[in-house]
Amino acid sequence: MKKISANIKKFVGISLILLGTLTVLSACGSKESKKSEQSSSSSSIKNNESIQSSSSSSSTSSSNSSSSSQEGFGNSSQILSGNYSSLNGTWQTADGTSKIILKNGNIIFSSEYVRIISNPIAKDGIIIADALNDKRHMGFMFAAAYNSPIFPNSSNLDKTDSGKDRLIITTDEEGIEIFDTMPTSFYYKVSNDTTSLSS
Repeated sequence: MKKISANIKKFVGISLILLGTLTVLSACGSKESKKSEQSSSSSSIKNNESIQSSSSSSSTSSSNSSSSSQEGFGNSSQILSGNYSSLNGTWQTADGTSKIILKNGNIIFSSEYVRIISNPIAKDGIIIADALNDKRHMGFMFAAAYNSPIFPNSSNLDKTDSGKDRLIITTDEEGIEIFDTMPTSFYYKVSNDTTSLSS
């Protein structure tokens, strides 16, 4: 009987030691698990930040490249407010037969022949303005790249290179149908030079 009692006490003692050890091990494991979760969570946050940062820098660089590729394009809202600087440069017809310089609203055909852009308005999807000199009133039409006029007659087509900014000097009688009837008379910007009409 004493032997059985001693064995029971021994068994209980060993069981208690084992339980204590298991509790300690379990707590350690739980702490390690929490540390591991925290570590993976923190590395996940860092990865997200890194992705966001690279995505942000990539979008910044793409917006920079897109803004630089748009450099020199005519700014319609500025033109409508009377600021023609975005048009400054040398413009040439597609066949190369005629060149003009635009400089701050002056359309320079030669040193003796200059017209002045004035009274711009948005009409039919493009910008229409006056092109004046002392002797004769003419018109000016500008279409920004990827914009075409809205023709009243559905049989008319924009036959100009609509992927580029283009402009034309017109007579009083000519309307927006000129985009269809005289596409080779349109000027396209070939450089930012405003000093010389020579090739």
